[in-house]
Amino acid sequence: MVSQSEKNFQSLSSIPAKGLTTVLKVFLLALFILILGSLTGMIIFSFWVKETEIRLIILGFSVPVLSFLTWMAVAEYQSKNPRYNQIQVDEKGLHHYGENTPPQSLLYESLSANNEGGLYDVLWTDRGYSENNFELYIFTKNELGNIKAQPVQFKTTTLVRNSNVLLTHFVKGIMHFRPDLKIDPKVLERYHIID
Repeated sequence: MVSQSEKNFQSLSSIPAKGLTTVLKVFLLALFILILGSLTGMIIFSFWVKETEIRLIILGFSVPVLSFLTWMAVAEYQSKNPRYNQIQVDEKGLHHYGENTPPQSLLYESLSANNEGGLYDVLWTDRGYSENNFELYIFTKNELGNIKAQPVQFKTTTLVRNSNVLLTHFVKGIMHFRPDLKIDPKVLERYHIID
C-alpha cells in the first residue's frame, strides 16, 4: 500500500548529455591515439639514434608506458563492469538503471545514523582526503554489517545535465522519508534547501 507522502513525492530522472558525452569521448580517444602514436614514433626514432645511452632512455620510457596504456585499453574494453545510463530518485531512494544490467539502488531505508561520533548523518565534506573536492556523504551498512560513510556518486556512462537537481531531490527525500537522520546545514546550503 502506497502512503500519501509517497504519492506526493514525485520521482525525478536524469537528463543525459549525450552530445557532450560523445564530444568528450571522441576528444579522449583522439588524445589516447595521439599519445600511442607519439610513443610508437619515439620507439621507431630510437633505432635511428646512434648513442646507446639516449636509445636506452627513449626505449626505457616509451616501451613500458606504451605497454601499460595498451594493457589499460584492453582491460577497459574487456571489463564487465555494469554500464548504467539512467538515474532516478523516487520515494524509495536513488536508483541506477542500464541496459542488460540489474539496477543498483541506494534506498532511504538503508541509510544509517553516524557512528563515527559526528553530529550529522548526512554530510557535505571531503572526509580529509582533499581540500577542495567536497561531496555528499551518507552512512550505510556494508555486507559485514559495519556502518561506513560513503559518497553519493553517479555511476553512469554518460554525463548527467541535472546532477545537482537529482542530489537536491535525494536530500529532500531523506528529509521527507528519514526525518530521524540529521542533515548538516552545509548540505542544505549547498543544495539551496530551506529547512
